Amino acid sequence: RHTRSFTTHRARPFVARRTSSSPVRGSHTRASDTSHPTHRIRRVAMAFAATSLGARSTHVQALKGSRARARGRVCGTTRAVATGPRGPLRKKGEKSEEDMIESMTSGSQGMFTSVNPEVRRIVPEAKGRVVVKVVYVVLESQYQSALSAAVTQINETNDKVCVEVVGYLLEELRNADNLAALKKDVESANIFIGSLIFIEELAEKIVDIVTPCRDNLDACLIFPSMPQVMRLNKLGTFSMAQLGQSKSAIASFMRKKKESGGFE
Repeated sequence: RHTRSFTTHRARPFVARRTSSSPVRGSHTRASDTSHPTHRIRRVAMAFAATSLGARSTHVQALKGSRARARGRVCGTTRAVATGPRGPLRKKGEKSEEDMIESMTSGSQGMFTSVNPEVRRIVPEAKGRVVVKVVYVVLESQYQSALSAAVTQINETNDKVCVEVVGYLLEELRNADNLAALKKDVESANIFIGSLIFIEELAEKIVDIVTPCRDNLDACLIFPSMPQVMRLNKLGTFSMAQLGQSKSAIASFMRKKKESGGFE
């Protein structure tokens, strides 16, 4: 029964519903009519989807292949490495890297850098010009680069004044030789510049070196630093030697204003 009913029953062909745009009442359009716009759009969409899926499948296969080849190269390289008994890390009598670092950071080589400050010294040819010597101590090397560039330009373009300059990085003053060289340079300097000196032990050393020479300096310019270093500031008649003391001009002015009723 089931076989007979299956063979005798024929599926009805798909009949599109009539729409309001149908030209003749009662007319029908079969699914096999390939000239209908709907079928054209559907064929284009199916072709586009097939193309996209095919391209994506090709890309995925290529990616899998490249990964497999990469794994093969890695595995091949790993297998090609010969492993045997390890010899000594260094020859007899040769210093290790740790020993070299320790030797550079101890004694007269300093703890921060082994660069000789003399490489930053610029000594111009006077050629009848007035020579001004500038000594500076800064925290970072980019300030040194800016000062060197400025001094070089002055020496090349000014026909009346030339500048001799030498500089030190703050951490280099932990080195006893550099500290002695700084003291010698400050004694013969016209201008001293300091910036960002906030390490107390080094600030005290700078104060001890600059204070005896301060009166002989034409200018002493200290940018944000610890108070004891800021007191070294001197430019013409301006001085910050009494910074923070009760006898300073600013403190006296504030006290007088307070006694006279304030600033109102």
